[in-house]
Amino acid sequence: MKTIMKFLGALGLMGALVSASSAGELLRPRISLGTANVKTISGDRGGYVIDYAIRALKMRRSGTFVRFNGSCDSACTLYLSMPKSKVCITQNASFGFHLPYGVSARGNQVAANFMMKNYPGWVRGWIAKRGGLKSSIAKMTYADASRFLPTCPSQQRGMTIASLSPTRLRGG
Repeated sequence: MKTIMKFLGALGLMGALVSASSAGELLRPRISLGTANVKTISGDRGGYVIDYAIRALKMRRSGTFVRFNGSCDSACTLYLSMPKSKVCITQNASFGFHLPYGVSARGNQVAANFMMKNYPGWVRGWIAKRGGLKSSIAKMTYADASRFLPTCPSQQRGMTIASLSPTRLRGG
C-alpha cells in the first residue's frame, strides 16, 4: 500500500510539473543542462574506434554532458556509452551503425566486439532487431532514440557550444 501511495504521489507531482506539455512530450524524459560542461555532437561521421573510446572515457571522467543535435555515425556512436544522465538528444539527432572496417579482419572484429560490449542494452537490442552490425549503415532516428534518451531542453538550442566533430574523415 505504501508503494502504491508513493507511485500515485509521484504521478501527481509529474502531472503538476508537465501539465502544459503536449502528450508526445509527456512520454519523453526532460533534463536541465544548467551550467554543465556541454559538448554538442552534430555531423560526426566517425573515425577510429580507439579515438572515440578514449574521448568517451575522458568525457565520462570529466563529467561532460553530451548533446546530440545531428548525425552521429560509425565510431561516434560510442558516445552512447555515456550514462543516460549525461546525454540528451534533439529532434535532429540520428545515429548510424555499421561493422567497423580498417586495417584487418581480426582488428575489425575486435573493434566490433568492443563497440557492442560498450553500447547500452537498448542499443544492442536495436541493432540485434536489425540483424546485427553489417557493412551497410543502419540509421536510428530521433523517434527510436527518444524512447531511451532524454530530449534536450529547448532553451539550450540557441547556445554556442563547442563541437566534437573531427576535422578528418577516416573509415571506421
